[in-house]
Formats: sequence, C-alpha cells, structure tokens
Amino acid sequence: MPDVRVTIDGKEVSVPAQSTVLEAAEAAGVEIPVLCHHPVLKPIGACRMCLVEVEKQRTLQPACTFPVTDGMVVHTASPAVMDARRFVLQLLFSERNHFCMFCQQSGSCELQSLAYQYGLDHWEYDRAFPEMPVDASRKYFAMDHNRCILCRRCIRVCDEMVGNHTLGLKNRGAETMVIADMDVPFGESSCVSCGSCLQVCPTGALMDRASAYLGADEEVTRVKSRCMACSVGCGVELVLREGRVIRIEGDWDAEPNHGLLCEIGRFMPLHETRQRARKPMVRD
Repeated sequence: MPDVRVTIDGKEVSVPAQSTVLEAAEAAGVEIPVLCHHPVLKPIGACRMCLVEVEKQRTLQPACTFPVTDGMVVHTASPAVMDARRFVLQLLFSERNHFCMFCQQSGSCELQSLAYQYGLDHWEYDRAFPEMPVDASRKYFAMDHNRCILCRRCIRVCDEMVGNHTLGLKNRGAETMVIADMDVPFGESSCVSCGSCLQVCPTGALMDRASAYLGADEEVTRVKSRCMACSVGCGVELVLREGRVIRIEGDWDAEPNHGLLCEIGRFMPLHETRQRARKPMVRD
C-alpha cells in the first residue's frame, strides 16, 4: 500500500498506510507518553496516556491504536490533551499506594517520570489506600500489587513473546488484580522464571530481589554482551554500577532471542554461589 502524509504538531511526515499515530509521531520525532504500550508488544490502548487530538475527530484518540489516514492533522500537546493526561495520571496515583520515596524503582519508574513531566505536585482526588497484597513467593522477584497500574504489559509479554500464558486478571474495576494461573502464589504457578515480565514492568510492581535499591537509571551503565550459558548465545544487557553487574536484561534488538532470556541467563549468574576453580581438580 502507498504511504500517506500526516501532519503532527506542524511536522509533515510520510508513513505506511497501516501505521498508527504513535508510529507516525516517532517518525516525525515527536514524543508521545505511554504506559501500557511497549515496542515489542501489541498495542491495546489501555492506559490512555497517549491521547492526542486528531482534527475532525469528536474526541481525543489513543495514539498507540488509532490508524493514520492521508492528510490527517494531529496535535499532541494541545491544552485538552495535556489536561487529559494529567487526569489519567491523577487517577492512577489515587487508585493504589504509590509512595515513590520507599519504592526500589524510584528514579527508573515510568509513572514517576511522567508525574514529574506533567507537574503533579499534589493529589487532585482522595486516595483510595486499598489493602493490597505483596506476593514474595518467587525466588528471584516479588509482586507488589500496591504499585501495579494494570497496564497488562506483564500479561502480554508472557502471552505474546514467552508463550507461557501464566499471568492473567481477576475481578473487575477497582478490585482488578494480576494473578498467576488460577490465582495461586507465584511460587506455586507455572511461571518459568524467565523474568520478561520483570523487564517490561513500567513501575515497581515487579521487584528484582538481586538489584532492588542498588541504583536508578542515572546511576548505572549498560553494556551489551552475549549470554554464555549455552550455545544459543542470547543477546543481553548488563546493568552495572561502579563496575559491578547488578542486573541482567534481555537485549530487545539482538538475535536470536530478541530480548527473551531463560532463568539461567537472567538470574543464575547473580545467584550463583559456587566459586571459580583456582587449582586443578585432581582426585587423590
């Protein structure tokens, strides 16, 4: 199909006909905030942070799912759009217990970054303060439902990329929660400990036990490498602080794994207690 011309914030760009507004904005160099969207996952338009104003449309539209048409004119930072995004953020912060000063993800949290970006310096609505559980039954990570924003990234990566289908949702409305299998503890579920859900989580809801509180984004460096655990040679990103590896993540751009790692590649190097042999292992 031929390309279409789209104007975003005064910038005209040519994109494939089946592109979304978000993809067109990326091509034009215009940043649109997202929370539920992730480049490796299918868009679902759940969080509504990417709302934009499309001329001749009656309401604001989610950029991650709304398709472009030839001659479309989009405004990503109009007063109506900015107010809508602040409204979404205020609702997200009021629904659960988000206390950034105590969270291990502070400084690396996408929700926190957007709160700073949109000037949230007070609560517009009363806080719900629900009593939410913390599932710490898994060896390598814990699930804190107080910090979950129900973006469904963890569920989608488990379904779409890993193919394990461990995670899902229960209940509706304010009582909605992410669950494992038929609402069993993570430690008793069919989870294979690949850690993909951990890597895509935009908040501190999924906590890596090994790297918690060891460094925010501005305090660490990232080095791309290869996993040596087997012959596949998956691409990894080593997260280092002061020369020490504190976390291992999958490299989304690397082949053959495209970001996926197994339990051994992601967690074992940091949890291995055996020491390297320092002398010949000669039997008596």
